[in-house]
Amino acid sequence: MAQRRSHQKSRHGCLECKRRRVKCDETRPVCANCARRQTECEYDSSGPLRWMTDEPSRSPRSTSDRQQRPSPDLSLLGRLGNQGNASGNDAALPALNLCDLELMMHWYNEMYLALSRNPKTEIIWRLYIPEEALSHPFLMHGMLAASALHIARTRPARMGSDGSPPGRDYLQVAVAHQNQALALFRDQLGSIDIHNGKAMFAFAGITVLYAFGFPHQPDPNNPGSTAVEDLLQAFVLVRGMQQILNQTMATVFEDPKWAPMRDLEDYDVILSGNAQAAVDRLHKANGNCARQDPILHDSLLYQETIDNLADLMAGVKAGMGFSLACRFAIKLQAAFVDRVRERRPLAMVIMVHYCAVMHQLRDVWFGDEWGTRVAQEIWYILDDQWRPLVHSSMEQIFGERYLNFG
Repeated sequence: MAQRRSHQKSRHGCLECKRRRVKCDETRPVCANCARRQTECEYDSSGPLRWMTDEPSRSPRSTSDRQQRPSPDLSLLGRLGNQGNASGNDAALPALNLCDLELMMHWYNEMYLALSRNPKTEIIWRLYIPEEALSHPFLMHGMLAASALHIARTRPARMGSDGSPPGRDYLQVAVAHQNQALALFRDQLGSIDIHNGKAMFAFAGITVLYAFGFPHQPDPNNPGSTAVEDLLQAFVLVRGMQQILNQTMATVFEDPKWAPMRDLEDYDVILSGNAQAAVDRLHKANGNCARQDPILHDSLLYQETIDNLADLMAGVKAGMGFSLACRFAIKLQAAFVDRVRERRPLAMVIMVHYCAVMHQLRDVWFGDEWGTRVAQEIWYILDDQWRPLVHSSMEQIFGERYLNFG
């Protein structure tokens, strides 16, 4: 009589095999029997979790047996893929633009903070403005341009894909998006209304940041492209965007969710001792110029600009942000911008003092280079009669090394 082969019993098989009273190979998460029958395979939750770390105990079988064991039926995935597509043709979906998705993620994670004046406005820039951008492509392109510019300026370690200088690829992306944004934006300028007012408002703010943040390099093919001229171009753009803001404010502020954009921080106009001394010297120089040339020198224009500068100095002392530097540009009269373009000495001296304030805000990524570039260029323009008026500002920006500029 043949001896009965003993085997080790296991109580860890699946519930379906136990119900059918068949041996279960205990393969998790689906045993071979359930896979073959295409039935639900469920294990008693009180059983051991050996399947996570160890091979289950099973009777020996040949390699051919293991190869013949059917794999789980995945045909359901194909049926799911064909739902809603009776023709069987692939849906005409555009390819994912991973670069744009990265830029949008960057907006939600970091970029919105650069435009938020305070915590109350953060939700507007992070959520409400992207919602507007879904209906206004010019705003979407503007957001993506700003994100690309921010990455290029703040992550210099990212080399271009072709080994180009740091940030070059992202700058190219920023320029491409901004060009598209401006083209679409210009088409809307003649028809600002309740439907596009918020988008126009937001884009104006983004464009101001872009103008200050874009890195400017000397153009050898354009001798007139100087640091001073670059800054004046930014000023002109800021003033133009302010006109758009003025046209859209009524529409924007009707929405309670956007009301925090209207609130400007108050601060006392209190100057430090050094700042007050600098302002006093400027007023004195303005008076001297008026006495020397009472007909051509517009003393009221310079007085108003100096007072505007003093307000900027006080705001920075009170801890206000870079928006004050833009506010200075908004308040400037066009006649003063003309005086700077004409290289009038007192106008240039005032601009050096403005550069000193910008230098105090250099930790802001889109304002870091203006103070040094413009101040150094003006230093070479001023003669020995006017340079003493900017010594304190130049030292604040460069330290004593400015004395070696020549």
